[in-house]
Amino acid sequence: MIKRLVIIAFLTGFGHITTLLSLKYISKFVENDTIAIIGEIDSLILLIVAIIAFGLQLSSTRDIALIEDWKTELQEAQKARFTLSLILIGFGITGFMFTKNYLFFTAPIIALNADYALYGRGKPIMGGFVALIRVLTPSLALVIASVYFKSDIVILFVGSLVLAYLITGIIVSKSLGVKYLVKPELKSLKKYLGNINIGVASFSLFFIGIGILNVLSYFYSSQTIAISYIALKLYMIFKGVRRIIVQSFFQELKEKMVSLKVDYFSMIAGVIFLNSIIFFPNILIPLLFDDKFEKYTTTFIILGIAGFLSSITTSTGTLLLLNRQDKQYSKILISAAIISIVSGIIFYFFIGEEPFLIALAILIGELIISVFNVRALKEINFIKNRIKVIFPILVFSVIFIPIKLYNLQDVLTLSISFIFYIIAILIYTKLTIKT
Repeated sequence: MIKRLVIIAFLTGFGHITTLLSLKYISKFVENDTIAIIGEIDSLILLIVAIIAFGLQLSSTRDIALIEDWKTELQEAQKARFTLSLILIGFGITGFMFTKNYLFFTAPIIALNADYALYGRGKPIMGGFVALIRVLTPSLALVIASVYFKSDIVILFVGSLVLAYLITGIIVSKSLGVKYLVKPELKSLKKYLGNINIGVASFSLFFIGIGILNVLSYFYSSQTIAISYIALKLYMIFKGVRRIIVQSFFQELKEKMVSLKVDYFSMIAGVIFLNSIIFFPNILIPLLFDDKFEKYTTTFIILGIAGFLSSITTSTGTLLLLNRQDKQYSKILISAAIISIVSGIIFYFFIGEEPFLIALAILIGELIISVFNVRALKEINFIKNRIKVIFPILVFSVIFIPIKLYNLQDVLTLSISFIFYIIAILIYTKLTIKT
């Protein structure tokens, strides 16, 4: 289990490093108005991904993992995805009114990427490699363009995204031994109707993250959206780590001990994420982004809290799906998304225009998901068992308190303290957690 996680962590980590590098460069060399446009494009691409996935991806991943004739299931799912993507092309025409809507023309290339099937077939390492390519390509494009081609950075970013989905789609088809291109069939769209609950749920989940900017960009200024995009991009990196942990053990997750271990590793990630922001904001934020983002520490801290609290219940959403509790899963995510978006709008009108308010809206949504997912599972001592295993990790955090009190904000102190912290975590994990 640890070996598998280490390999996937390396692939994922390398991809995240390039993402952070791209954020550093665009925050330093690109104007906020352009960063806001990049953020809106990024969130719209993710919106297209969410529409095409619309429950079919989650249910197909589950079925591909459980049934013997998985290739037929995959082919039918791909037919449905590709057919829907051709319909979405029609929305590209609205690009004459809203320029970024031209991105809907990329829907077929996105739909033909069947990377979700890799996790259903127990190939998380290949899945991590594919994810690396999809992250690495646009990240490098942003780094290069922010320095040498500022005037064309938006076009180059879009082109790199399309190229990444094309390359990874072909790699996935070769790895699974299936055809890349499929024939569209209108009747295949019925598969979406059979997964309407999961579809609405996965679509709703999209808005508790970068997707919320698709709505709030109509209220908040470009300055606020740009700052929120940078912060949420970091937050989505953390959520991506959690997703990889879940996907790595998708087939075994119904076992209580496996789900506990998945949450344990996710909580470790959550604690490290939160500690980094709380104890080293004056070194971490300028290190990852431009110095001007240091004054928005509150935004990052709120997202750090959201990350840790939600990590406690990382496995719950997938467990609800595996238990075929689709309706409960859907109702929870729809409610969380609506409340999160409405909160962001209310904050704008009654409190003001601050990036931390968008982060607070995300925190509210994550809390709703965590609380009601646990209630829906009805597993005795679910939270108690997780607090029990993570409590020592939280206690180890006292190592950072003197650093905060004496304001020792430098890279050397950060590095040394986290090395000792991680060593303590590894020793504790080795002694108490059977892997």
